[in-house]
Amino acid sequence: MSAAVTVRGLRRRYGERVVIEGLDLRIELGEFVAMLGESGCGKTTLLRALAGLDPVDAGRIDGPAQPAVVFQEHRLLPWAPLWQNVALGIETPQARDQAVAALREVGLSGRETDWPRNLSGGQAQRVALARALVREPRLLLLDEPFAALDALTRIKMHDLIKDLVARHRPGVLLVTHDVDEAIAIADRILVMRGGRIAASYDVQAETAAGPAPLRGKLLGELGVTRHDRAA
Repeated sequence: MSAAVTVRGLRRRYGERVVIEGLDLRIELGEFVAMLGESGCGKTTLLRALAGLDPVDAGRIDGPAQPAVVFQEHRLLPWAPLWQNVALGIETPQARDQAVAALREVGLSGRETDWPRNLSGGQAQRVALARALVREPRLLLLDEPFAALDALTRIKMHDLIKDLVARHRPGVLLVTHDVDEAIAIADRILVMRGGRIAASYDVQAETAAGPAPLRGKLLGELGVTRHDRAA
């Protein structure tokens, strides 16, 4: 398989505090990887490094120069219609047609001249996904993009992102705090601890008898005790 991104010996520090130390990672094209970990373990720091938004102190990242990123906040431009938000940065005569096609893919056909203020939270995140995928990226980085959505909308967005990834085949890294979300949409789940990848689970293999055993393992990796789960 061809890699969407390969990371070797990554190190990142803030002052005297080392956040990532000696991290290795490979994500294949078409592979959906979710990353779990306690707050402050370096998940978002890694994602920002992969996105080229933050420098690294050591190591090597072999990946696309401009991966696509979707954040928890949709970051749409309120003064621009939806198609212009999706086509932002595309300097071709076909930019509008590409944006309209991308909006159709995320279920917003006919809304290309609408304004961000008229969208629900789920619809706004659909536009953010369209903006990310319209460039056919090799690497798609998702930083808790569904965290602010209600439960039903999140389920619909999970189905949508799985369908879009199957269609476009980028490598995907999803940073999330939600164990059930990771199980629902990822091919592989990583647990980050101490600045490194502490555990890796193949979702299909681990859920052959149902999701409960994997859920228990992941909660254990995250330090959630039986008492915590029952509370």
